[in-house]
Amino acid sequence: MRRMTKVGRLWQLAPLAMALMLFGLVPAVQAQTVHFKELLPFVDIKIPGWEADQKPTGSTVKHDKMQMSEARASFRSGEMRLEINIIDFLGKPLPFLGMLQQVEIESSEEHIRTTQIQGCQALETFRHQDKQGELSINVADRFWVKIDGEGLNNLEPLRLAAQQLDLKKLAGLAK
Repeated sequence: MRRMTKVGRLWQLAPLAMALMLFGLVPAVQAQTVHFKELLPFVDIKIPGWEADQKPTGSTVKHDKMQMSEARASFRSGEMRLEINIIDFLGKPLPFLGMLQQVEIESSEEHIRTTQIQGCQALETFRHQDKQGELSINVADRFWVKIDGEGLNNLEPLRLAAQQLDLKKLAGLAK
């Protein structure tokens, strides 16, 4: 999990945002993004057997018709690392999160499948050789909750972290 500035992380998504708007996949901002300060409590959680690396961080970027907010927290347990991100992207969902219905792909390198986390559509990926996993959760067709892990033997630590999140309350912020 590479470290970079908060604004730098959000701006990595800027080209995607502009492309999606240009192709009409995401309309120009009609709603305000939720400010990162409102998202921080959702990542300021306790995960049994894990320690927080530092205090959760976040940022909100507004530029012309583009807006993004992010809250982030990182955790460790021995050699294992987790990072939780909640992203409000343009006040609208990222289209690919809602389009996935039922997917399962397994190869010698990775396993990808859709699942449900607290009633929300999710996509989990595990790369066996790299001991890396990702869990992307679509909350209220608005928020992208992404949990990344390194040094993992399976996806259980990601699922455990996801169960600590109050996704129902987060969904309530989707106005």
